[in-house]
Amino acid sequence: MFDVAIIGGGPAGLSAAVTASVRNKKVAIFDSSNFSPHLRKAWIVHNYLGLANITGEELMNKFVEHAMSFKPEVIKSKVIGITEGDGFFTIGTAGDIYQAKTIILSVGTSHSETMNGERDFLGKGVSYCATCDGYFYKGKVVAAVSTIPSALEEVEYLAEICSEVKFLPLYKLTEVPKHSNITVISDKPTGITGTDRVTGLSTTGEYQPVQGVFIFRETDPIENLLPDLQLRGKSILVDEQMSTNIAGLFAAGDCTGQPYQISRATGQGLVAAIGAVSYLAKNFK
Repeated sequence: MFDVAIIGGGPAGLSAAVTASVRNKKVAIFDSSNFSPHLRKAWIVHNYLGLANITGEELMNKFVEHAMSFKPEVIKSKVIGITEGDGFFTIGTAGDIYQAKTIILSVGTSHSETMNGERDFLGKGVSYCATCDGYFYKGKVVAAVSTIPSALEEVEYLAEICSEVKFLPLYKLTEVPKHSNITVISDKPTGITGTDRVTGLSTTGEYQPVQGVFIFRETDPIENLLPDLQLRGKSILVDEQMSTNIAGLFAAGDCTGQPYQISRATGQGLVAAIGAVSYLAKNFK
């Protein structure tokens, strides 16, 4: 079990990792991308104190080098769900399950919008992980909605289990699916329907009767990670110690709202880590 699990490897997450490591905590960083690809695209960063006129790539490399010098465990998997336990959290990825005493969310901003009905049927026919939940749909008809080409592997896996996969790629599909029971649909999804469980997917074209809907995105809306998490608009609501409304859960960086600045993110990461360390001292003697 980790003392501090950090979800996201951007400036806030790496800053938190450094501070938690300095305080001798067992730290894990969950990052399925290349440590803030968004910042790496910045041509020049002018306003980071002490490092004038540095590229985003160079700045992130310095952050990563510093954080990795403390040897945190890096888990290159997308987190698809967090559940609260008795004094700990369970973190689910596509391939495994982990436990942590505290969590710091530094997931950045999500540009993804949920579909109508998506939150209502989460766990009742809506899933974000074929590896985790595909078995429950063995022999059934499902839909797979994807915004990323890399998810085709999961769609193919679903085809091995399900009787039919209705595949709605929201990008230009350049690779033909291998399984004959994958039906590619060019219509756009507009909503998920059902009563107690999913019964269909509404689209801009024909209605698709299905028993499950798998959604694959680069990033998911924050509230999908932990439904009880309190938000302010689309940002995570935190106090001055970066604490959320859930005990032991902290947040830092762009996911807490504007202004979206690197210095703010690294500062909040430090504060969140100190908050997590204090929480551990009070609750784990």
